[in-house]
Amino acid sequence: MSGKSFDERRAALRERVQNQLESVNPESQDYTADLTSLEEAQEIVVKPMIDLDYDDRERLRMIVAILVLIGSILGVVSGGILLQGNPDELLNSTIFNEAETVDITGQVLTIDGVTLENATVELYEEKSIVVSQSETSDENGYFQFYNVKPEIMKIRVVISDYQSVERTLRAENGLIAPFTMTEGNSSTINQENTVGNEGGWSLEAAVALSTFLGVFTIVTGFVGIQASVEIRRGKKYRRTQYLAGISLFSRGLIWIGPILILAGMALNSMVKDQYDDYIED
Repeated sequence: MSGKSFDERRAALRERVQNQLESVNPESQDYTADLTSLEEAQEIVVKPMIDLDYDDRERLRMIVAILVLIGSILGVVSGGILLQGNPDELLNSTIFNEAETVDITGQVLTIDGVTLENATVELYEEKSIVVSQSETSDENGYFQFYNVKPEIMKIRVVISDYQSVERTLRAENGLIAPFTMTEGNSSTINQENTVGNEGGWSLEAAVALSTFLGVFTIVTGFVGIQASVEIRRGKKYRRTQYLAGISLFSRGLIWIGPILILAGMALNSMVKDQYDDYIED
């Protein structure tokens, strides 16, 4: 779109209409009809041409810069909030301290899923042969150990006419996977190890991820601040839009910042003729 103002376009239109009127014979019967139709055409053409003049469009570009700037600053603030916690304090806080003792519940079953009663269940520390606790499974095959250290432990299940099972696990509160017994000689011991199968995030990994997100948010926020500077300069339209798009990842206050930046990008597309690299279609 050119930089002509509304008044200039209206004056040009009036001049064209006047030229057409001068070429019409005033004594012609169609003079009045032509004049009426030309006035209607003028009304039709002029009314839709509600547009901002050059100065208004320049002011709108400044508003765009402010919207992107505010959204980006909110992103930088959000990143700072993510980073303001001390990871060492977080790791050593009572929130993440392990319980001093835990209670373990388990069940003894056959391969067919039948519960086994009166199975001897013994608890050992990982590198010890001394029994820490010993229980017997009840009529539903359940057993429970109380006040167990939250460390790597061994549980051995022994019952006549079935092969024994010894499982190495990390002691945690709650129900553990059932022990499945196979018929055979109880002197045969089948080894199981579930320590290496533990999933989930470690606390250190979670803190590292939070730190990365905080830094990433701050960096994209500064990219948005640079985008606002580019908008004020009015040099390169596409580059400015790309920078503003990257700043959306700053996620200022979750959604407020991105909404402000998106609004700025939409308005910026309306004033792209304000940029030096703009080429009119």
